[in-house]
Formats: sequence, C-alpha cells, structure tokens
Amino acid sequence: MGATQRIAAERLLIFAILFSSLPAADFSMRSLVVSININEDGSAHVEERLDLLISGSQSRELYETTRSVYNDLATWKERTNLAEMRHHISRANAEITNLRVIPESVHTCNSFIDTCLATVRIDYSVVASSNGSGLVKVERYKPRTSAYSLVREVLSFEQTKTGDLVLPKGTKISISIPQAAEKIYFSTVPQNLKDETDNFRYDKAAGLPYYIGKKRVFEWEGDTLSEFRFSYEIEFPLETEVLEFFSTLQRAVVKFFSGEQGIAAIILIVVAVASILSFNKIKP
Repeated sequence: MGATQRIAAERLLIFAILFSSLPAADFSMRSLVVSININEDGSAHVEERLDLLISGSQSRELYETTRSVYNDLATWKERTNLAEMRHHISRANAEITNLRVIPESVHTCNSFIDTCLATVRIDYSVVASSNGSGLVKVERYKPRTSAYSLVREVLSFEQTKTGDLVLPKGTKISISIPQAAEKIYFSTVPQNLKDETDNFRYDKAAGLPYYIGKKRVFEWEGDTLSEFRFSYEIEFPLETEVLEFFSTLQRAVVKFFSGEQGIAAIILIVVAVASILSFNKIKP
C-alpha cells in the first residue's frame, strides 16, 4: 500500500470512529392504548395513545423537530422506527377517515440518564360497515333489533390460525359500546370485569354467557385472547322505527323525482294543474 492510500485509509477509519460515536436516534414503546368507541350505526371513533421513551439528546431533538413540522403517520413511523407507530385498524378491511397524528410535548426528562417521555396520539374514524367491510358487522334480524359483532380480522394485531388475538406486552384495547346494548358476549372476559362474576347469566337458547352488568367500556391488556369474539344487541324504541320509515320514504320520493321518471311525473302534474286552472277560468 502506498503512502497516499495509507493516509486515505486512516482518514476513513477516523471518520468511521467519529460517526460511530454519535448517538443514534433511540425511541422505544412504553405502552399502547387503542380506544375504540362504537356508534349505533356500526361506525367508530378510534384514539390510539402511544407512550414513548426517548433516549439521548439527538433523539429528543429529532422528536421536537418532527413534532413542529410533520403530522403524517408515514414520517413518524420512519423517524421513530417503531413498528407500533401505525393505526391498528386495517385499511384492507375497513375505511378510515379523518386521520390525525397529534404528538405531545416531551416531559419527565432525566438529565442523569438523558431520557424523556412523550406521547403520540393517532386519532381517526372508521366508516360503518358496507359491502362486507368494516370494524363491526351490523345485522337487523328483528324489526327494531340489531345484532352487532366485532370483525376480529380488522384488528391489526398478531392472530393465530385458530383465531387467537395476541396483544403484545404493554398493549391495551378498550372498547366502548352504546349504553342501550344488551346480550353482551365476550369469548375472553375483559380484565376490568374480573370481579363481576355475578353479572354473567347463561342463556340456554343461545348457549352463551351474557354480561348483564352496567359497564359499557371493556378492556383487554397484554394477553392472548383465545378465539376472540365480541358481540351485543340493541333494541331500538318504536319512535326510531317510525322516524326511519318516514326518512326512507322521503329518500325514495326524492330519488324518484330526481330521476327521468320523476321529471316526466312533474311535467304531467304541471299539465294537470294548468288544465284544472284553465277549466275553472272558462267555466260559466
């Protein structure tokens, strides 16, 4: 090796040592809470709260820079290099709208070990099921009663071939349903109902144990949910059926008169009214 090549190799080695001594961006997940609020029509509002541990001043600066400039999920996932920096409702099975990434300020910094905590919230809506897609399947099996069942495949967590839903450590799912819900069934009892064993009743006809307590928010955390299923029913008051009937009738009338047949009908009505008025004028 010549002198020039040796000097070049030494410089490359020095640069490699210098760059290797720089702290890399370091983000780790402390906890994840996926809160799902299901509406009566089967649509939902979801808020995911991702708590982070930020190690090193470089990582903290990167977080603050990203927070001040970017609010798209792709950039946040790339910069934090966290697999859980995503929405846990699959777009492949449900329509997601109004997606927002809301990073909060760093807090609880420890100068001795050079760490800080921070929270990133991912907020979005899930459209009611249609054409086989959606988070919740809704079936009107009685005139005023709808059956709701959570579509497990829409949840973007690890799932086994037998239908088990695997929640990583530090991950919690919270599902809120309307207060009018009844015949509530879980294949895995939520952690926040462990002390409510008296609030379950076995239904012989359905062959299922239903929850009959007052809670309407249910939580599962860091566990394997065996063959996970979650369902309930809502019986709507008679007034709702009447209003729905008139609403459907109104939509049908508007649809009819906005089409080609409707235009012809309007012309016939106008001609008929004009004829009646003309006849009344010439009548002695």
